[in-house]
Amino acid sequence: MNTFHIQAEKQTQVIKKLQKRNDELQRFYDEYKRVCRNEEERIKELNCLYQVAQCVMVENDMDIALKKIACIVPNGWQFSEQACTRITFKNNVYQSPDFSESRVYQNENILIESQIVGAITVFYKLQSSSESNNPFLIEEKNLLKGIANIISFYLEKQKDNENRKIIQQQLLHSDRLATIGQLAAGVAHELNEPLGNILGLAQLSLKLPDLPTQAEKDLGKIETCVIYSREIIKKLMEFSRQSQLCKEKNDLNELVENSITFLEARCIKEGITIVKKYGDNISVTVDPHQIKQVITNLTINAIQAMKNGGELIFTTRKDHNNAILCVEDTGIGISSENISKTFLPFFTTKDVGEGTGLGLSVVYGIIKNHNGDIKISSELGKGTVFEVCLPLEEN
Repeated sequence: MNTFHIQAEKQTQVIKKLQKRNDELQRFYDEYKRVCRNEEERIKELNCLYQVAQCVMVENDMDIALKKIACIVPNGWQFSEQACTRITFKNNVYQSPDFSESRVYQNENILIESQIVGAITVFYKLQSSSESNNPFLIEEKNLLKGIANIISFYLEKQKDNENRKIIQQQLLHSDRLATIGQLAAGVAHELNEPLGNILGLAQLSLKLPDLPTQAEKDLGKIETCVIYSREIIKKLMEFSRQSQLCKEKNDLNELVENSITFLEARCIKEGITIVKKYGDNISVTVDPHQIKQVITNLTINAIQAMKNGGELIFTTRKDHNNAILCVEDTGIGISSENISKTFLPFFTTKDVGEGTGLGLSVVYGIIKNHNGDIKISSELGKGTVFEVCLPLEEN
């Protein structure tokens, strides 16, 4: 009996040792599987981060890049088949395929120069029974933050590229204006005197008695053409002139009133209603003669755009340290491909004889010489707005 008990006790101890060893092996195996799963998740996350970084490096089109990122992101999450992504940037929304919003999500803001411009959100399309538990890993929160930083960097780079293009275009435009200005001055000087002689001779000939009818008509055409040519010469001289600015304090509303006084009768004749929306106490330190020329040129341009009448709206206001003048018409508008050419010398869409293509170039030069800016917004069939920005009164 004692021998039996001894053997049973030995067997029990062996079984316990085996059980303990088995438990240790199981814990080791479970830990091994956990480590493997963690490694797999880290590999998925790193791969996701790499694909996002690769996307922003090779894709220049912002819309395409953000669409691709929205599709890439779910693959980096633990339950990728249940994950979906939404990226918002300003008024644009980019979503992964089969997107479905739920109450289970994590979110990171997208920043440009410390300003929130959008967000990236990962949702889990889980059943309500699972929503009480947070299914997101800590590492996934860090991953989302990393992706948001990459997107922020990409959008900042896109913004810098756009600003660089604008500056390059402005420099190119300024160089072009300077070159054409020098050429224009020489051409204008050479043509002005012979044109004056032709005009004088034509006008004298028209005073001759018994002038044949056909000769009178031809001389009349010559006179008209020469006068038009001299008008071009005048604009060329204005365009090329590098005159010293004579700045003085002026009320912007008074400058507008004085500039459009002589054009009001023409507006009435052509069925154009003038609307004035003036702000209060807007003083600017400018050369009044040059700014009047700007307002006159913009007004004439607006009148010529409204063949069938319309509204001509003058608006003045303050905006921080600047005075704003808007000249708005309800005319034919400017196509998007022509807006960038509007201030180029000799560019015009008007009929022959209606414009030289220099009026708006003169406007551009004057405003830039006043350390100001001018912008255009237009829509075909609805009209155009020229917005002039000038520094407020200098102390």
